[in-house]
Amino acid sequence: MRLGKLQLDNRLVLAPMAGISDYPFRQIARERGCGLAFTGLMNAEGLLRKRGAYLRIERDDHPLSVQLFGSDPEVLAEAAQWAEEIGADAVDVNMGCPASQVIGIGAGVDLMRSPEKVDRILIQVRKALKIPLSIKIRSGWDRDHINAVEISKMAENCGVDAIIIHPRTRVQEFHGRADWNLIREVKESVRIPVIGNGDVTSPFLSKKMMEETGCDGVMIGRGSLGNPWIFSQASPMPFPSLEERQTVMTQHFSFLESHYGGKEAMKKIKRHVAWYTKGLPASASFRKKLLILKEKEAFFGTIASYFDFIRRRNPCQSFPLAENGSVIG
Repeated sequence: MRLGKLQLDNRLVLAPMAGISDYPFRQIARERGCGLAFTGLMNAEGLLRKRGAYLRIERDDHPLSVQLFGSDPEVLAEAAQWAEEIGADAVDVNMGCPASQVIGIGAGVDLMRSPEKVDRILIQVRKALKIPLSIKIRSGWDRDHINAVEISKMAENCGVDAIIIHPRTRVQEFHGRADWNLIREVKESVRIPVIGNGDVTSPFLSKKMMEETGCDGVMIGRGSLGNPWIFSQASPMPFPSLEERQTVMTQHFSFLESHYGGKEAMKKIKRHVAWYTKGLPASASFRKKLLILKEKEAFFGTIASYFDFIRRRNPCQSFPLAENGSVIG
């Protein structure tokens, strides 16, 4: 897949998840097949105030798209330009976040209610950049105001290189089913690449989305939590062994520790371990034990004991994943 002049190795994209899509998680995803990773959602004004303290791009953190939110065209353009200067491979303007604190400043999906403002923003940001520019949108505000096709056509006319669409409305937030038919409608309305997003929790479903909608790529968010194997090109879903799960947890902590330091890494790894072990035998009681642990040795000793317990209980060590990414049986 190509975004402007940026050639990607494959069509699977890690979504911009606030507090999750950090550098360590991007490393984990890339090693398992992710073709393009996004930063978490970043406030354009905050980025300009804090600069290097807010965003740092490592030498091996590529290809990387920096996702910005805001409502001021000049601020977004300046923030996008700065992101390019420090090494971003692409920039994305968020027009789909449903969070109240984002909507409250006229950003995120609120922008879809003001097409004229979208036009001003995209013209300004496009002029400021040499690297590819994308937008991430939703269906619209509610079911009576579905305007994804209109916004996509406008974006193409403004020189945007790709459209990413999560086909739920703001009112839906993350409830109900994503309307993949709208992804197809957007794809048929523009000539630039369209990346679909929503309800993809396995390689099977990423393939199904591309087949049903004709989209050029698939962005995966919640489906990747505890499940970086989703970026594998294999279909059906590969079955990660217990050893692979344990190895990834150790590797993930190592990345976190190098990036944040030991104390912060211990805080962050706990929720990832909860996702990595979701659905495994006695995982609920195991996670409770981890919550109170603060020392690295005790933490990983408990993980090792837990996996030894599973091996004794299940000698075959087979825990296949369902289409939704959860463990079967």
